[in-house]
Amino acid sequence: RITATSMSGIKISKKAFGVFEEMKKKRTHLFLIMAIENNKVEVVDGKSGAKGEKPTYEAFTKALCVAGTPQWGVIDYEAKKEDGSVLQKLIMVSWCPDDSKIRAKMIFGATTNALKSKLAIDKNAQASVPSEVEDSVLRKLIGLK
Repeated sequence: RITATSMSGIKISKKAFGVFEEMKKKRTHLFLIMAIENNKVEVVDGKSGAKGEKPTYEAFTKALCVAGTPQWGVIDYEAKKEDGSVLQKLIMVSWCPDDSKIRAKMIFGATTNALKSKLAIDKNAQASVPSEVEDSVLRKLIGLK
């Protein structure tokens, strides 16, 4: 079953879930940006993070950190460990800036856990200012220095 309903009644769209599954299985994107549109969670920026666009971490933070706009970023995060090996994890970043409208914050908050559960992502960072999305924050989240 493709739909997971949150406490807000918002579901992830079939299209958004399909794009995420491709990202997860085929590594087609470095990142996806999702937001609530028309009472569904939709991919609002799938182009910037497509591997063919040669995306960067900076492009991820720029696409995610939009003033007044709560949204989720899912990143296929890679980091080198001290032993030289590479750790690769899908991480969801819940971006909800302080200048978002109260109603948008409430709906976003009520939808986040259902989205995280549906996407089966175990690592989630919450951010309201760009400094909370810095590379060092995600490294700590996955247990690296």
